[in-house]
Amino acid sequence: MSFSSDVKNDLLRINENNPSELKAMLDFSSEVIFGKELKVIFSCNNLGVTRRFISLVKAEYPSMSFELLSRVINRLDNRTIYSCEVDLITSKMLVEDYSLLVSTDFSSEDETDKVAFLRGAFLVKGSVNDPGSKTSHLEISSDSENNILTCQRILNSFEFDARISKRKNNLIVYLKKKQAIGDFLYLIGVTHAMEYYENTIITKEIAATAKRTINLDVANQNKTNLAAKEQLKTIEYLEYNYPLEKMDSKLLMVMKVRKENRESSLNELLDIIHEEYDPFLTKSGLNHRFRKLKELEKEHKAK
Repeated sequence: MSFSSDVKNDLLRINENNPSELKAMLDFSSEVIFGKELKVIFSCNNLGVTRRFISLVKAEYPSMSFELLSRVINRLDNRTIYSCEVDLITSKMLVEDYSLLVSTDFSSEDETDKVAFLRGAFLVKGSVNDPGSKTSHLEISSDSENNILTCQRILNSFEFDARISKRKNNLIVYLKKKQAIGDFLYLIGVTHAMEYYENTIITKEIAATAKRTINLDVANQNKTNLAAKEQLKTIEYLEYNYPLEKMDSKLLMVMKVRKENRESSLNELLDIIHEEYDPFLTKSGLNHRFRKLKELEKEHKAK
């Protein structure tokens, strides 16, 4: 079972009959058929979501009757599509009460209604990547521009910074940031799946931090090795070519410590110097002495 399915199963446990959730389901996944009789048909590839649609309609219209049909779409995944055909009288009331024949904006500014609308939209047309995958992505799709713009407006009223993109014949409104996706799932009422989401994200972040630390350590060690190699070359040149009796004793001490500790970092050299020679020498002072040795090498080569 996919993470999206786990999230939707979580949402289906919510015992709340909000007309805004029903409106989203109707806007995103229903069609009005004109034939011998007017029919509202709701279609979805999740039987649990289809049953929730039925319960939401029955909460509003207790006398509702329906016919539940299913068909298999022969593709790679052989998905089953479930269709709920609503009776004539209830269909007429749905068309009138929810303005199904005209494009209308979702107007409620009540936060509970907005959350219910987002929950309904996600249940019928939403998906979210498993948090263990390489990329983070949550989306809601529709072939209606008005539906997507409405979703984006509601999402951004909660400061999600939702974006819109086109995919084939559909538009999608999506979130990419892990924190935003987690906040969205929490907002619409996901509970059990949130524990898995948060634990997976934390585990990935710990692993990524450890990897960055290791890479940084390796880079620093390579940098230390390169600097030490250059310093030792300078020291070797001076020992063979420069009159050491004329050299400052502080520089001679630095040369000695570096030769005896060929792979140590500046901090490690400084600890040795503090313990054995000069407890007051600073890191910048040690750097200055190595620069002075390099200058002596250059001056001697120039002569």
